[in-house]
Amino acid sequence: MTFETHFISELIDEISMGPFGSNIKVECFVDEGIPVLNGSNLEGYELKEDSFRYVTEEKADSLNKANAYRGDVVITHRGTLGQIVFIPQTSKYDRYVISQSQFRIRCNDKILPEYMVYYFHTRIGQHKLLSNASQVGVPALARPSTTFQKIDIEIPDITTQRRIVAVLQRIHDKIAVNTAINENLLLQAV
Repeated sequence: MTFETHFISELIDEISMGPFGSNIKVECFVDEGIPVLNGSNLEGYELKEDSFRYVTEEKADSLNKANAYRGDVVITHRGTLGQIVFIPQTSKYDRYVISQSQFRIRCNDKILPEYMVYYFHTRIGQHKLLSNASQVGVPALARPSTTFQKIDIEIPDITTQRRIVAVLQRIHDKIAVNTAINENLLLQAV
């Protein structure tokens, strides 16, 4: 298996920061509409869809660059650093709005979004992702979209990436099933 080294900038078609905080105020939230992502949605590898706040379609349209879609990768750049997830093709919604503490990328045909996310969950990936972190005040990545694009990673060909992702996905699916069984057993024991 051969790996090629690429800068992230060579592996993505698009990168965009979340909106300024003043663009999404408390009064922008509505009972239903386009979901706004926060840190709790970025736990693990795949977008968690347990709870959301929403904005109207018009508000989401006005935040065009901050809209994320299926297949996009979302990364936290301020607050809980190291969070990185992909939005699966099976997500509940077609689009989401990222928060001011996040940025999103759209991968090109050289790398699978799932592979990128799995890579950045490794020790090496986390080290590279967090190498420009500032711990003064609220933890943050310095110049997140610029420094992220300068990270170099080694990747195999796309066919090998698909095989690796398939194996890792089966493992994560099994863990999810086992977790559900354990939670059910705990409920029955009470």
